[in-house]
Amino acid sequence: MKIHYQCSNCGQRFQSSAMVGVPDGMYISGCRAVGDAFYCEECVKTWADRNGKPFDEQYAMPVKMFTRWWNNMVDEQARLESKTDKVKVFKVINGVYVEG
Repeated sequence: MKIHYQCSNCGQRFQSSAMVGVPDGMYISGCRAVGDAFYCEECVKTWADRNGKPFDEQYAMPVKMFTRWWNNMVDEQARLESKTDKVKVFKVINGVYVEG
C-alpha cells in the first residue's frame, strides 16, 4: 500500500510505502508535520525564514506531532483502500517494532 501526501507549503506531492520504519526515515531526513499539515524537508529547511525560528524550536514535541500525522494518514488511506476498520498498529518497545 502506498500513502499519498502533499507538502502544505510548496505543494509537492509524494508517496511512500506504509511499511514500518518509513516515517522514521522521513523524519530523520527532515520532514515535519503539524496537525494535518505536512512539510517536506526542503520547506522545513527554510521554515525559519518564513516563521522566525526553526521548526524544531517552535514546537515542543516535533517527533510526536509527526508520528500522529503519519498514523492519521495511514489510518485514513488504509480504510479507504480496504474498506475495513482494521489497521495494523505498531509501537516501538526497546527499539523493536511490535504489533499492538
